[in-house]
Amino acid sequence: MLFLAVFCGFLAEYQLEHMIEHQREKQFMKSMLEDLEKDKTLLETELGRVIQQYKGLDSLTEIIYGGDLSQPYVDKMYELQRRFLRPINVRLINRTELQLKNAGGMRLVRNRGVADSIIKYWSVTELLYEHQDNINGHRIKAKDGSFAIFNNKYYKDTEGFSYGVFNEVPKLMTQENQVLTEFANRVSHMSRLLEFNYRRQLEEQSNNLNNLIQTIKKAY
Repeated sequence: MLFLAVFCGFLAEYQLEHMIEHQREKQFMKSMLEDLEKDKTLLETELGRVIQQYKGLDSLTEIIYGGDLSQPYVDKMYELQRRFLRPINVRLINRTELQLKNAGGMRLVRNRGVADSIIKYWSVTELLYEHQDNINGHRIKAKDGSFAIFNNKYYKDTEGFSYGVFNEVPKLMTQENQVLTEFANRVSHMSRLLEFNYRRQLEEQSNNLNNLIQTIKKAY
């Protein structure tokens, strides 16, 4: 009888623990869905910004490679380099990721399909950050080169960044072909990384996000 009582107590405790973990699992999935909805907005905004940035930088390199440095093109160069030669630094929401890891990892997520989809989503997020670091590294080098070409004194001080608004007619600090071409080469490389690496990764992650949302909703 004593053994039976102890065994029944063990089963009751195990069942209670199982129920508590199941409730925690559902809470984590609710939190995950909230994070993913925020990520959706972040990814959509970043994708739109990257498309604009690529087009702007591509236009900048076309002007330099074209070799026409008449005043309208110089004005455009000043506008494009300040508007689009900027870092990318979007960060997706990792609230639930940190909570899950602090709670003992993915063991709480019993549904294998959901767990695999979450891990894939996190892995691609890390790839996105690696692409960001790579692109931003090239951006820094291109920006360093821009200081020998563009003079910031021409930009009119306004609230925030001004793009096509100048104090006076802007002039290039140099028209030396080698300096301009090296700058254009760095910008061109950065813009192609944006288009063919980072943008495609953003689109893949957007698909991963939508699939993960549907997988979680179906399972829970």
